[in-house]
Amino acid sequence: MKKLLLPAIVLLATSLLAADSGSNPTEGDAIGKWKSEFDTPVGHLKYVYELKRAGDKVTGTATREREGTKTETVLKEIMVKGDQVSFVEPIKIQDQDVAIEYKGKLTGDEIKFTRKVGDFATTEITARRVKDATVSIDGEWKTEFDSQIGTQKYTYELKAAGEKLTGNAKGESQFGKFDTTITEGKINADSVSFVEMLKLPDREIRIDYSGKIAGDELKLTRKVGEIATEEIVAKRSGK
Repeated sequence: MKKLLLPAIVLLATSLLAADSGSNPTEGDAIGKWKSEFDTPVGHLKYVYELKRAGDKVTGTATREREGTKTETVLKEIMVKGDQVSFVEPIKIQDQDVAIEYKGKLTGDEIKFTRKVGDFATTEITARRVKDATVSIDGEWKTEFDSQIGTQKYTYELKAAGEKLTGNAKGESQFGKFDTTITEGKINADSVSFVEMLKLPDREIRIDYSGKIAGDELKLTRKVGEIATEEIVAKRSGK
């Protein structure tokens, strides 16, 4: 039986044409909520822009408040590349469709935008990161799930230091047990991401994790190179 397992591992490894590049760290810095407040020809506006990761794409919404009335719009044409951030907020003005174009530069916890409202007006605004109360992630998180190589059991030992996340991924499958130090770990409010470089006999496979803390559950998307993507839930140890 052991002689059959090694070829299976090698076959799995060779099917990986290239290790997945994973999340762009700079792009990750733009993910989250951003608040801005400014005066315009139509009055004082308050905004909350929220950018989220959905697989390989970034989605988002703009919540606008004017004179106590709030509206939410789905953002279009979102682009995050390096420190450059841009998107379009489609609105209606007197039954006319108007595209509000945003082009900005990310610097730390600020994005300085040029906001162009169709052919009506152009305004320079600053959006600042909304820092929610950080949910504690320190401790052990356990999960068990089915995959293409059978049932896998994991214990993630995680610790946060500011927005940096460190720890280990301890796994068990039909191929044995392994203990991997995680890399590229980040935590921002309830959002987390990290990388597990799983060692195989002839190479490493990059496993990208991204997800959110929801109480005593850690809901993760687990992307194994170009082989598979799984939705898993890890529960805080003892819960």
